[in-house]
Parts: sequence; C-alpha cells; structure tokens
Amino acid sequence: MLNCWTVPPETAPQRLDALLRTMAAPGGTRLSRRQARDLCAVGAVAVDSVVAGPNARVSPGQQVALDPDLAPLALRLGLPVVFADDAVVVLHKPPGLAVHGGPLVDASVADALARELPGAGLAQRLDREASGLLLVGRTGAVLAALGAAMERGDVERDYLAIVAGEVGFDRRTIDLPLRATDEPRGDQPKVVVDPAGQRAVSHVTVLERTGGRSLVRVQLETGRTHQIRAHLAAIGHPLLGDPRYGDAAANAAARATFGVRRTLLHGARLCFPHPATGAPVVAEAMQETDFVRLFPALRRRR
Repeated sequence: MLNCWTVPPETAPQRLDALLRTMAAPGGTRLSRRQARDLCAVGAVAVDSVVAGPNARVSPGQQVALDPDLAPLALRLGLPVVFADDAVVVLHKPPGLAVHGGPLVDASVADALARELPGAGLAQRLDREASGLLLVGRTGAVLAALGAAMERGDVERDYLAIVAGEVGFDRRTIDLPLRATDEPRGDQPKVVVDPAGQRAVSHVTVLERTGGRSLVRVQLETGRTHQIRAHLAAIGHPLLGDPRYGDAAANAAARATFGVRRTLLHGARLCFPHPATGAPVVAEAMQETDFVRLFPALRRRR
C-alpha cells in the first residue's frame, strides 16, 4: 500500500515534485528530479489522499502518499500502482483511459501490461470514464485463481459514486436483473432492467447529501456490465456525468457549475484473498480531484 508521511513544520511551501526530491520517504529512499516529476505526472502521488500533479503546492502538515518501492513499476507502466508483488498488481486507473484496446483507442491499460508485464492480465473491468482500482494477475494461473475467487464472492469491490438528487434512503439493496442490449451508441443504455436478464445485486449506502446531489458507496455482490450505472439510474438517481444512463439536465448543470466532464464512478477499495497464501489483501485508491470538488470531506487529513 502507499506510504504516507507528513510534511515537516520547518519545510517551506513548495511544488510537490520539488518537495519529493528533498523528502526522505519511509525507509530513507530519495527520488531523482525526473522520477519525482514523472511520478506526479502519471498520478502516482497523493496529497491529503487526493491525486496531485507536479505543480501542486504543498505546505507543512499536509500528508503526502507514495510508496518508493512501487515507483519503478509505476514509471514503467505509466500508471499509479497501489500494490504489487510477484503474483498480483493493483493499479489505480485514471479517468479517461480505456482498460482494453480497440479501433478508437490510442492507449489502454491492457497495452501497458502487454508491453511491460507480458503474461499479465486484468481480473476485472472498469469503464473508460471511471477511475480507481484494477486487479491484475501476473500469470494465467493467478488470473484463474482470482477469477475463481470472484465467482465465490470472495473479492470485495467498493465503489464511490456521485448521483443526481438527494437520495431519500440511507441504505438499500438493489436486486434487479439486467439484460445487455448490445446498443453501440454511447448515449444509449447498453443494459436494461429485465426480468429475463441476469441477476444483479448492488448494496448502496449514502455517505453525504448536498445541493441536489449525493455521494454513495456501492458494494457489488455481482459484477454485470454497467451494473452500477444501470441500477442507480433505475432507482431514479443516475450517476452525474453519465451520457448513457444519466439525466441530461443534471449533467449540464454539473458541468457548468463544477466542471464535471466524465461519469463520476470511482473504484475505491478492493479486498481479495492472495492467490498464493490466501491472506486478505486490502487496497484503497487515492481520491480524484473532481470527486473532492463536489464533496470536500473526501479529502482526508490524518
């Protein structure tokens, strides 16, 4: 997991990349100028739990999160790495990056894995505009073990989502079957609620409500295509910024007021049994800046 340390009181406010060159992370490791700049550029560093770029100003008392042991792999992949060992890697995908390649995709997570970790593969998917954690198996055998763990329900997947409207319940289980329509248009639902569809279960907890929007945590019991997006839309609270399942007026208002330009879904936490030892591994994502803009309490200070 990412290590976190506090900016000392005697340190002058400065750019994050400059600070990283002067601070010794836990273990005494120091970074070169280029490493510091590049790690910030790929989103591998957080300040007060929020992804921060190289130009971010950092002051005494703030918390900087980075694991120098994970830095070389993050630099090779061009992606933040939250956890890694000989069997498993957990990535933090930025919004806007496709998971898999395609005719209209210039770069993808799968491309980076094929280039730098031949034989590795993704154990789960995440929509292009979503952000957050992705589980990677470094070999075919590990991927099979992770897939079996998911089938057994042994992999816990928690997501944060910002939805339109102030949700009227505190907790709710959405148990609505979903059917894929194979609709190719990006502004049309790809899956719909249908009694003849596959069983899909999402557990929703409201964390905060304000200004006609709500922050919710969604825990998946099943993992159907677009499950969270379709389920939340079905109960009248679609994700903000979602062009397929969202509310056009709410999306336009969120864009004009807060600069929301993507579907506000974030893979926040993974807990899975390690395929070699069976020991639980817990990975937590950094927060994204657009989430914090709408819900400032997501910015954590220890």
